[in-house]
Amino acid sequence: MNHKNVLKISDLKSNTDLVDPLSGYDLIFLNDFMIDANIGVYKHEKLKRQPLRINVIAKVKNPKTINDSRLQSVVCYNQISKKIKKIIGAGHTVLLEKLAEKIFKECFKNKRIETMKIRLEKLDAIKEAASAGIEIERSRA
Repeated sequence: MNHKNVLKISDLKSNTDLVDPLSGYDLIFLNDFMIDANIGVYKHEKLKRQPLRINVIAKVKNPKTINDSRLQSVVCYNQISKKIKKIIGAGHTVLLEKLAEKIFKECFKNKRIETMKIRLEKLDAIKEAASAGIEIERSRA
């Protein structure tokens, strides 16, 4: 049996030697965030809150260093969820597109976020559909 083509474990570099720490991006996500919101054009939508499902993906430039004891060293998905709650809690929004715009505006205050994709789904908008909504992607100006 010929062993010339067998790779030895001792010949491998460590995993950290194989990664350029300054390359690439982190993707921060919030999946299936469920919240009731005052949103919509129609009279019945203005009278009561309705369930929304929100999905967010934020493309973030890799931090130079990540510090376990300093949350500010990363973009935090919990902070994104708090921003969304605050925006929705501020009152009625007519269009999903406007709600997305408000979320983009608030989240892009964090200069590390370069691109975001937001999917907003009304769960009760169309009786025969599981959901209806929009998906929008924007990049920092």
